Amino acid sequence: MPLERARADVLLVAGADDQMWPSLAFAEALAKRREVRIVSHPSAGHRPRFPGELPAQPSPSYLYGGSSAADAALGAAAWPHNLAMLSS
Repeated sequence: MPLERARADVLLVAGADDQMWPSLAFAEALAKRREVRIVSHPSAGHRPRFPGELPAQPSPSYLYGGSSAADAALGAAAWPHNLAMLSS
């Protein structure tokens, strides 16, 4: 679905150290097309962890980037935005 057709508010959560793909660059490119909220962390990788989630297990096949602490920090920063969007 093209982002421009979405009627809902859009929240993009992106780790700047994502090793799977350039999440933050993609989020910033989307933000040029439509108003979105971006939550990012410079040291987080591909898998943000929301409050209460355990750290992600390492993968034998993929590089995700980030660290457990940075991924948790990104998830914690994004969590209030998720809750606000869900309650509105």
